[in-house]
Amino acid sequence: MASEAPAAITPRKRSILSGWGVNIAIALTALRTNLLRSVLTMLGVLIGVFAVTLAVAVGSGAEETITNAINRFGSNMAIVLPRPDDGEESGPPRRVRERGRLTQRDLRAIENEVSNIRAIAPQLLQPVDLVVAGSSTSTSAVGTTPGYGLVTTHPADRGRYITESDVRSAARVVVMGRTVAEDLFGGFDPVGETVRVNGVPFSVIGLLEEKGSTLGDDSDDTLIMPITTMRQRFTGDALPGPDDLQVAFVAFNEGASLSRGKDDIIAVLSDRYRVEEGEPTPFTVRTTEEFVEQSQFITGILQAVLVSIASISLLVGGIGIMNIMLVSVTERTREIGLRMALGARRADIRNQFLVEAAVLCVLGGAVGLVLAWGAGAALTAFAEFPVPVGIGTALGAIAFSAFLGLLFGGYPAIRASRLSPIEALRTE
Repeated sequence: MASEAPAAITPRKRSILSGWGVNIAIALTALRTNLLRSVLTMLGVLIGVFAVTLAVAVGSGAEETITNAINRFGSNMAIVLPRPDDGEESGPPRRVRERGRLTQRDLRAIENEVSNIRAIAPQLLQPVDLVVAGSSTSTSAVGTTPGYGLVTTHPADRGRYITESDVRSAARVVVMGRTVAEDLFGGFDPVGETVRVNGVPFSVIGLLEEKGSTLGDDSDDTLIMPITTMRQRFTGDALPGPDDLQVAFVAFNEGASLSRGKDDIIAVLSDRYRVEEGEPTPFTVRTTEEFVEQSQFITGILQAVLVSIASISLLVGGIGIMNIMLVSVTERTREIGLRMALGARRADIRNQFLVEAAVLCVLGGAVGLVLAWGAGAALTAFAEFPVPVGIGTALGAIAFSAFLGLLFGGYPAIRASRLSPIEALRTE
């Protein structure tokens, strides 16, 4: 079967396209004739589009950065804290507030009774001073179990991670982050070396994979040791009981429901602490999903505020466009009368000035978009903060610029189209 011939352009369509082409050509000629005035008029739209586009990009970058930071620590995870979860209330009775506790026995119960758990890890955190061969530094030491590497997806790159045997024997061994290793050993491999932690000698058994920093938080500035070692040598009587924890992390299998996992953890702990229905729980359980949703809500508000402030520039730019177009109509009154005398319809005159305003705004918006893209690229390169100006944002900026021109150029265009040809020709 022969392919169908493409539909021919009808005379009416050709006339419409030709009319818009003429209007665009006239608009460009008018803008070129008053080049300085056109550039100054475009500045308002240019600055407005630049500010709004950059505000949207910064908001998107902040959301992306926070989400990546949460996922970098460990995605699909629940965090259990030993403090009462009193919601929005002013506070529970002192009796309940004093019951805020979390122990390793609680974690064993969670591990045995909650399904789809991939790994579980307790944590004790303690600031420590490190010294080796004349070099020294300070960092936060994490006392934990082998599951911590799976939960945080931060395994050892060289050497090995802590083992259950290390935990049972309270071994004096540590796994270093890259930043700590560079501060103490420079470019040398620290595995197998000895480092003094708060004056106590420890063997370095591993070097963690490099993770980098996010929002000023260096994930490589850390030291991992067995939780039993931390409890015996550093925390002392700082905790309420010999089995108490500061926080615990529960990682679930991919695809598992975090909300269901959270409910199961709450059910297990509520049963262990005999929490009655309606009574505040002496523990708090949060999931990474909740942290992501909260961060998106906060960055959404921030983005809305920034865009609202930046939109003032667009409003000022639009008013400037309307003012200049009214001046242009006044200056070209005789030209309008001549075009009408030669057969131009009111719609042709209206469209001419609408196109001129839209072209003015689109050119200003395009320059503002390019500047916003350049500023975003500079921030990404030098501040290490992602400022993505996506294709959707770019197309939206150009489309909004055209809409701005049509909106604020509407009144001058209608005013021009309603001029009397005879009165317009009489204008000097």
